[in-house]
Amino acid sequence: AAHIERIEAVNGRLNAVVWPMFDVARRDALAADAARSRGEPLGVLHGVPVTIKECFYVAGTPATLGVGRYKNELATADCALVARLRKAGAIVLGKTNVPQLMLLHETDNPVYGRTSNPWDVARSPGGSSGGEAAIIAAGGSPLGLASDLGGSIRQPAHVCGIQGLLPTVGRLPTTGKR
Repeated sequence: AAHIERIEAVNGRLNAVVWPMFDVARRDALAADAARSRGEPLGVLHGVPVTIKECFYVAGTPATLGVGRYKNELATADCALVARLRKAGAIVLGKTNVPQLMLLHETDNPVYGRTSNPWDVARSPGGSSGGEAAIIAAGGSPLGLASDLGGSIRQPAHVCGIQGLLPTVGRLPTTGKR
């Protein structure tokens, strides 16, 4: 609830979370609390709120890459990495903004608009994982899933003052993202 409250407080000026999933997150958090109360085995990320970069398939949400023709195409299932996060107990808060086609080092697109840096809204949070970096730096999410081919995790993390991790190529599946 605290992370949802923080996103609601800062997202109006940042435009980092472009597909909020707060109702689903609250439902999943209640289920996680119930599982803990019953003494069930808990995953390593049990109850940890996360945000997901918009390019990843999350059931019931679009993965537009900032391209208008994809905005009505909703994923029918979670991609492999989102499914792994959920299996580990993570609670998905929403999806974060990207530059159009994830090709720029700033986060702006015709579908969702521009994301601002939380430290100075006149500046960019970088790209292509700028939405992730901005909302994490602003305290709206403690953890996010992003992607990186040419600096897309590292550059936004740097300009927003947070840490980003780039896994070794081939370490994680890349299926289920546009």
